[in-house]
Amino acid sequence: MRRREFITKSTCGIAIPLTLPLFSSCNHTTAQTSSWYCTHNSSALETIIAIDGLSQSFKTLQIADSHISCDNDSDREYETYSARMNNAYPLVNHFKTNEQVTPIQCFEELMDFAKKENVDLIALTGDIVNYPSATAVEAVRKWVTETGIHHIYVAGNHDWHYEGMKGSADELRQEWCTTRLQPLYTGNNMFFSSLIVNGLNMITIDNSTYQITEEQLEFYKQQKERPEPIVLFAHIPFYMPSLWMSCGHPDWGASVDRNYELERREQWSESGNDNATKEFIQQIMTTDKLAGIFTGHWHGSSCITSADKKQCVAGAAFNGQYRMLHFRPIDA
Repeated sequence: MRRREFITKSTCGIAIPLTLPLFSSCNHTTAQTSSWYCTHNSSALETIIAIDGLSQSFKTLQIADSHISCDNDSDREYETYSARMNNAYPLVNHFKTNEQVTPIQCFEELMDFAKKENVDLIALTGDIVNYPSATAVEAVRKWVTETGIHHIYVAGNHDWHYEGMKGSADELRQEWCTTRLQPLYTGNNMFFSSLIVNGLNMITIDNSTYQITEEQLEFYKQQKERPEPIVLFAHIPFYMPSLWMSCGHPDWGASVDRNYELERREQWSESGNDNATKEFIQQIMTTDKLAGIFTGHWHGSSCITSADKKQCVAGAAFNGQYRMLHFRPIDA
């Protein structure tokens, strides 16, 4: 079987065929049901997941929080809304070399790394751009496409947000995901998708407003009924008891929203989490075959375990960080 021929795509719960050095672990967990189990070993940059019943190994490069800005004259009409984030990361220190670099240089380096490592999938998990600049989106689309590697994309809270622009978070996300971020999506739905890779269900859920919609909830419930183990990608970490502010955190809401004035956005809800968000967290924690959750947003690498559920947060790509996911058969 040639590489990438084992990828299958689904965005509505129906799978559609799509032709397409190890390290010392800092943690180890086992997820197990009566008929299925997997093991995790993670470092700051890599996670090895050995999965019962997986037919062959493959690699996914997860990239989050690259925060790219590369405006030209066509973007000037939005300068009122983009000024702060446009100047957020002009130069950074590369996490390995400590040399001064730009987020663009780091992203191009990661695309070269994906090709060198011969990865099977690139997972872009939000805040890839600083705001929905057409110039930046096209640059990212071009760099990713030129690798020849299939990718998935889920938006982060900055990707679609022009600071100070009128409208609710839901309205602005719908507008800018549709009009600007669309070239980055590979499925038919911007807010949730499924890609079957070598017998694993790679699901994306856009939780960039910190909330989950009823439609996303119903989609995930449908995916839970499928036979394949689930790998879940999102931008904002999902609530687990050891985490602070995250998607579904019981204390989420206006009373703890410290940054809405700085980011010039709608304040979080006075009433807290929607019912769909609360139920979504329950659905995650009761997924029998959940091979892992992979998120970003916090700009630092970490791995969290709750019961038998494992969530790994990728470090910020704007200074060169990433997470390499190695999926392999349990006996490999």
